[in-house]
Amino acid sequence: MSKRINNGMLRFHNEDLVLDVSTAVDRHKWNENKYEQFIDQLCGVREYQKEAIHSTLRYLLGGEYRNLRNLATKNFENNSTLRDRYGSFENFERHLQLPDQLSASLDLATGTGKSYVMYGIAAIMLAEGVVDRVLVLCPSTTIEAGLLEKFKELSGNADLQDLLPASAVTNAPRIIRGDESIVSGSICIENYGSFVINVGRLM
Repeated sequence: MSKRINNGMLRFHNEDLVLDVSTAVDRHKWNENKYEQFIDQLCGVREYQKEAIHSTLRYLLGGEYRNLRNLATKNFENNSTLRDRYGSFENFERHLQLPDQLSASLDLATGTGKSYVMYGIAAIMLAEGVVDRVLVLCPSTTIEAGLLEKFKELSGNADLQDLLPASAVTNAPRIIRGDESIVSGSICIENYGSFVINVGRLM
């Protein structure tokens, strides 16, 4: 919520500006229950990771939202703090990145295990066959190396693989670097600097 401080300006808390994703999902379009055991095994007692994975998949697969603009519109109508912060939807919309796509940013604090959330979302999207490959961009080579190690460990975990539904298109994603062939069923991890250089060479 917004709060006035001594100089009359409004102060906002980040958590009050987060866009909410509806939990009222049509189970014929997206039945998240079939991945419940997989997510429980992946995240353990870290409920905030489970919540992040569930919210993201409801947004991407639930069929409730056409794009980010649609999600933002519904939130602006129901969230008075957003209206206080931006004044009008037109002003709010100017801050949206890729509003015509099902795009979003997940905000998790340092040390909360973002790698588990990223892997869970990527693995389920591949298992559903909604995407056939995933690209993960990292800000540094150090983080790239850490994610490669973690993702290979998770992908090679037989207990996790066994908890994916029998209908899974991919149940053990291939974890690769950006200099390898990005084949179907793979998660490619690359640092952003190398990605920009390689894209520039192709243009």
